[in-house]
Amino acid sequence: METKVIENSLFFSEVDSRISAGEKVRIRAGGNSMLPFIRDNRDEIILQKTHERSFRKGNLLLVRLKDKRFVLHRIAKLNDHTVILRGDGNLSIFETCTRSDVIAEVSAVLRDGSRAITKGSFRWNAYRYLWPGNSILRRVGLALYRKIPFLH
Repeated sequence: METKVIENSLFFSEVDSRISAGEKVRIRAGGNSMLPFIRDNRDEIILQKTHERSFRKGNLLLVRLKDKRFVLHRIAKLNDHTVILRGDGNLSIFETCTRSDVIAEVSAVLRDGSRAITKGSFRWNAYRYLWPGNSILRRVGLALYRKIPFLH
């Protein structure tokens, strides 16, 4: 199969258009900011339109930040107007956006293109609740993940 590379803004504009039309969209993961839950160029993500329940701590959102970058990160904190996101693989970096910056919510992660980890499943919640928020413990967890092959 031929792979084509297109500019992020064009790609995500199409994703946004399809999500707005009520479609679910499947994309390949890119980047390591969500390790160990989502793995670069190995896993695929199922995106869907957001609803009120999408805006809860621990949910995964695809957003367009004010600096025009697109990130798919977990909600760390939120209030009526502001959503604060953090990648599972980030030690101390947080992103801030508004609800209107959100493009979609993640409903599932396809591990190696086949095994689905669906939102609300045991495995999904294990990553959501057990992955440390503390930067030091997160650093240790990431180091162990990278050194122990069977965890990949």
